[in-house]
Amino acid sequence: MMRAFHFKSGVLHCEEVNVHEFSQKAPTPYYLYSQAQISDNIQAVLKAGEGLNFLPCYALKANYNPAILKLVQKAGFGADVVSGGELLFALKAGFAPEKIVFAGVGKTETEIELAVNTGIHSLNIESVEEFHLVKQITARLNIPLRIAFRINPDIEAHTHDYITTGKHLNKFGIPLSEALELYEEASKETLLKPMGVHIHIGSQILQDAPFLEAARYLRRVVEHIRAKGLEIQTLDLGGGIGIDYEDDFRKSAVKEPVKTVLPKYLHALKDLKVKLVVELGRSIVGNAGILVSRVLYRKQTPLKHFVIVDAAMNNLIRPSLYRAYHSIVPLVLTERKKQTVDVVGPVCESGDFLAKDRELPEMNRGEFIAVGGAGAYGQALASNYNLRPLVREYLVSGNNVKTIFKGQTIEDIANQFEW
Repeated sequence: MMRAFHFKSGVLHCEEVNVHEFSQKAPTPYYLYSQAQISDNIQAVLKAGEGLNFLPCYALKANYNPAILKLVQKAGFGADVVSGGELLFALKAGFAPEKIVFAGVGKTETEIELAVNTGIHSLNIESVEEFHLVKQITARLNIPLRIAFRINPDIEAHTHDYITTGKHLNKFGIPLSEALELYEEASKETLLKPMGVHIHIGSQILQDAPFLEAARYLRRVVEHIRAKGLEIQTLDLGGGIGIDYEDDFRKSAVKEPVKTVLPKYLHALKDLKVKLVVELGRSIVGNAGILVSRVLYRKQTPLKHFVIVDAAMNNLIRPSLYRAYHSIVPLVLTERKKQTVDVVGPVCESGDFLAKDRELPEMNRGEFIAVGGAGAYGQALASNYNLRPLVREYLVSGNNVKTIFKGQTIEDIANQFEW
């Protein structure tokens, strides 16, 4: 088990870097990522797909920092994009167009044109109207396009309502009956090349049962398509494999679903003689990053103890948005009395918190905390709310720390406007 973040002599380290010492000179808050942990996660995915016709794609929405994109691209991954901006970043980072898959329920005409002109692996169709627009665009440009159809399988992923994507109540995908009709129609077109189907049942899933149910569903879909005499080349299995957000860098056993769940999902479909595509973001970078923050104040009201830190919901919105749990630890372990506290930021919202009713050692003004599991959907979801600049990002390799995003200043934000 790879432990890039660990305590040594009571002090948190990232690989060989003393995070407390580094924080004395680095302005907080900031994001810190481990290259070794990212590489370990990448190798776990590649190992799961050994011997298979397999294309692992990195989901840019999790973290689109170019330094991280290049690490993943050099390992042989493709890219999973959901916007024209992500497609441009993927190309700029060196991902081969034929290894890029493009999903998303609301692709604009400009984004579809970009995908057609780029020659990507496949564009995943998510509605009947989108299919007809894609058909019009390929005809106008006279350029062929490989497509897949995203099917909504109505599978319960047992995750948060906001990140489940495979139920009929969700906005994603097409019912199977419609998708099969469109697949048959596309197969008669000259420029459209139907390659296969795509599903994605949700995010932050830790058990194998939903994925194995999805595999059984996909087997039936393949049977339906082949029974119609149609060819199917790919199954895009989506992503959604979670990480252990409760890891406080001291646990002896940490859940690593990318190493246990993904192999079962892939091997449940290995005999179908199709290319298996996966779209993984969180399981590549989630546990490879922390958010480091400084304690500004302690505050007590008649009902609550608060620890006010300089990171806020504009830096890491997941706790506010989903009530998501992230481990929080002091950078230096002490034998102090513990308190039940809310860890909150400076933003002018009662919803601005990193943790509610969390038991932590007493923290003093000026001390540091690390928020775990912050490598995915942290900086990628950040905003300038309350005119707070985006923060710096660093990448650790061994004992070396490299700045991979220099952060913003308030002047950077101001210069985007006409005054």
